Amino acid sequence: MTAAPPVDAWQLQRIKRRLDALPHWLGDDRQVCLAGEPPLEDIEGQFRLAGLRCLLAALGARIGQGATATTIWLGHGQVPLAPRLLLWPAPGQVLASGIALPLPDPMHALWGLLEHHPPGTGTLHLPTLPDWRPLLPLLQRLPPWMPLPARLRRAVLSRAQRLVRAHAEVVAPRPAGSILAAILGRDFLLTPATQAYWQQW
Repeated sequence: MTAAPPVDAWQLQRIKRRLDALPHWLGDDRQVCLAGEPPLEDIEGQFRLAGLRCLLAALGARIGQGATATTIWLGHGQVPLAPRLLLWPAPGQVLASGIALPLPDPMHALWGLLEHHPPGTGTLHLPTLPDWRPLLPLLQRLPPWMPLPARLRRAVLSRAQRLVRAHAEVVAPRPAGSILAAILGRDFLLTPATQAYWQQW
């Protein structure tokens, strides 16, 4: 792994603006159904979902069911059958079939919305698999089958942010982890997958 050059604010803002193309894909009524949502222990996936919800709210889109709704699949489980389906898997995820949205990861919608603090110390190694339970004791106490109220979900993501901000740099095996590090103002070490993502966008 090699150190990444710092991702500056202008680059992050340019990437975020590319998400402005999303309305073109949603249809006229902007009714959206979300499918393939990440499990709670996939914290990077939870931030992707938070970014997407924030983006949809800014566009005035409604999340719900309906015959005319556009379904956005986020990469977990089986791809659903839907009359209007958009695939938005995690960056670096290989699709067996279908075409992914030609847009950067929805987590970029959070750029500028999350608190920044002076960098901490040391290096945070994110897990190879998308499971943050070893890093966040709170996750270990929550049954994976239990539906979580929004308040508790926000608490988990807040603790994840504090963990990242407590370090000076992040080792992120997956591109989503490097995006989270960048939008929280932390340097990250490049892997081939993360380098390919940042070169693409």
